[in-house]
Amino acid sequence: MKDIRPATSRPRPSSSRPKRRFGAGVCVLAAGAAGIGLSVTALAGAASAANRAPAATKAGKGEVVVTMKSVKKYGNVLFDQQGLALYYDTQDKPPHFGCTGGCLTFWPALVLPKGQKAAVAGKGVTGLGAVMNPKLKPAGTMQVTWKGKPLYTYAADSKGTVNGQGIQGIWFVVHLPASLTAAAKGSAASSGSSSGGW
Repeated sequence: MKDIRPATSRPRPSSSRPKRRFGAGVCVLAAGAAGIGLSVTALAGAASAANRAPAATKAGKGEVVVTMKSVKKYGNVLFDQQGLALYYDTQDKPPHFGCTGGCLTFWPALVLPKGQKAAVAGKGVTGLGAVMNPKLKPAGTMQVTWKGKPLYTYAADSKGTVNGQGIQGIWFVVHLPASLTAAAKGSAASSGSSSGGW
């Protein structure tokens, strides 16, 4: 008997390219970006830039500097030298790191450039350190820490914004304890300076 099945019923040849899988973090990031008015194109651009050099510091050739700024909703928050808020992942327990591979596209690690031994602490900032993160390249890359917590920025943030708080229940912006911020304010007042804004 003659086969009368339409040609479209034949199975299509499979692509030689591997399928890209997106985790829950990507979906959460996209939803968060939509909530703050970011376009998908802008988000993809930010993610792509981070993916090209996930271990690269936002400072590029300059020093990593960590400062404290007041954010209306969160109080005193730590920022890097480009004004990007700093976060920690509650799954990180060095030498175990929870954010690896594609995660670093959306949460770029704050790392020290070659030749810098420690992050420069701005006024009122204490507790900075560094830890070698074996998941970053090149080997031996040192990631900046605060009170032992490795620090990251968030791809959907821009200067002075905090959009990554509470994502997936594991990402949190770094708040300075009240005792430290009070001491920092006292120090700033006695020197005639202020923390200022962006």
